[in-house]
Amino acid sequence: MYNDIMDAVTRKLDTLFPEITVYTSGVEQGLIEPCFFVGFLEPSEKPLLGHRYFRSTGMYVQYMPGEMEQPVRELNRVLDILMESMEYLSLADGSLMRGTRRSGVSRDGVLSFFVNYDRFGLRSGKMEESMENITVK
Repeated sequence: MYNDIMDAVTRKLDTLFPEITVYTSGVEQGLIEPCFFVGFLEPSEKPLLGHRYFRSTGMYVQYMPGEMEQPVRELNRVLDILMESMEYLSLADGSLMRGTRRSGVSRDGVLSFFVNYDRFGLRSGKMEESMENITVK
C-alpha cells in the first residue's frame, strides 16, 4: 500500500508540475533544481476490534525552487497549488484517498508540505465461532 500511495503522489506532482523533477530517494550528484523530494514521515498502524485496523500515513513533499528572482512568491504559489490539489489522490486501482492535516512551512528557501493519507482496513482471517445459546440469571 505504501508504494501505491507514493506512486499516486508522484503521478499527481508530475501532472501539476510537468517541468519539475520529482525525487523519491536521496541524490548524491546531479541534483536538478527546481525539484521535489517526496517521502514518508512516520507511518503507523493501530489495531481495532476484530480484524480491523487504522493506518496513518504521513507524507512530506519538499520543494526546492533553485535560483530565481522572487523565491518567496514562487514558494507561496506552489504551496497554494499543493493545498488545493493534494486533498484527493487517485490510486492505481481507481480508489480515492483523502489527504488530511495538510500544512506547509517555508524555511531557508525550501517549502515543506505535509499531508496524511489515512485509511481503515480489514485483514482476512479465520472467524471465531460465536456462541449458540447463553443463559443469564
